[in-house]
Amino acid sequence: MTSRSPEAQAVMPLALSPSEINALLELRLIANLASINPDGSIHLVAMWFRRDGDRILFPTSHHTRKARNLRARPQASVMIDVSREGLDLKGVRIRGPVELIEGEDARALNHSIHRRYVSDAGFELEPVKEYLGAGDDVTIAVSMDRVGSWNLAGGEAGRAMKAAGAARPLDA
Repeated sequence: MTSRSPEAQAVMPLALSPSEINALLELRLIANLASINPDGSIHLVAMWFRRDGDRILFPTSHHTRKARNLRARPQASVMIDVSREGLDLKGVRIRGPVELIEGEDARALNHSIHRRYVSDAGFELEPVKEYLGAGDDVTIAVSMDRVGSWNLAGGEAGRAMKAAGAARPLDA
């Protein structure tokens, strides 16, 4: 472990506790999933997700770039955050190997992910039923081998900004 200078420590965000990480991963948020393209560039996409023990699950189609990338290079990075105005920012970053799950197992897992984000009424809409039922035939399972976090909201500057109402609001 490297020690940081006092100057570096003053600007480094706090980390979330394990229980705060677990709570954040249970929220219905949008995750950012990064894979590596054949040319070495990063492919980054916003995704629905669900935690399953020590892995994060994402629904996708075998036709997608991310599925092709992860089949060829089965490593991914994930960022899940709660970002509000000012320094009201906290989140989790995850890196790990990927397993691609296919067949009926993938369909069942993907349906459980869709259920986190779509109401019963949404599943009754024919275009939604068709889109979700026809496309997502692969589940991306990212192992939580390396987990890091940040919590600017919990730091002195974040608390001061919030208490003073000194942040500009984000655009919706």
